[in-house]
Amino acid sequence: MGVASHLGIKLGDYDRSIRTFIPHYADLLAAAADAVATLAPRRPRVVDLGTGTGALAAQVIKAVPGARITGIDADEGMLKVARQRLLRAGKPMPFTPIVGDFLSTPLHSSEVITASFSLHHVASRTKKAALYRRCAGALQGGGKPSGLPNGIFVSADCYLSSNQRLQKRQRAQWLAHLARTHGPTKAEGFLRAWAKEDFYFTLDAEVDLLEAAGFTVDVFWRRGAFAVIVGS
Repeated sequence: MGVASHLGIKLGDYDRSIRTFIPHYADLLAAAADAVATLAPRRPRVVDLGTGTGALAAQVIKAVPGARITGIDADEGMLKVARQRLLRAGKPMPFTPIVGDFLSTPLHSSEVITASFSLHHVASRTKKAALYRRCAGALQGGGKPSGLPNGIFVSADCYLSSNQRLQKRQRAQWLAHLARTHGPTKAEGFLRAWAKEDFYFTLDAEVDLLEAAGFTVDVFWRRGAFAVIVGS
């Protein structure tokens, strides 16, 4: 199932509708692009996992005009939208689309790996740990000992608090955001439906998995349950 179908929206409405579903969506993408601009070299090779319509990739190109981006996504329709978006974002063409599952598609050697609202589809700690090890391998270079990343990993997503009371508050805040556009009944229905395919780990768990893969982790931006984390 493509992400647009998963969210119950038409592909053409995705960029407008996603803002009604995800709190602070624009701020999250801007912060992720800022992290790349702050930490990456001037002309980084970027691999974007689950690139979707290219919203984060476009922000990265805006923040780092020399970036060259490879976008991996299982949804060919989404990649076509991304390609058109990124054709408008940079000259020469800064975007190479690859149709495939980022859990199994080979990751090109790069200085930066990005993701926005794609890694929460990874259902288990084992699979996510394996992905993070592959990311570290794709970022290896001469600057650090073998086996450690020599680039940056940037992900914008939902990362829950470890505290149960804070988790309840975070869920209530997300419901309030959804209800402003869709009403309280649909808001509850959305979260129940998404829970069948979305697997949100705590921030602590994500940090542990990244550190086990060899990354040093920082929280670059956070508001409520949503955060941009950086591994270097």
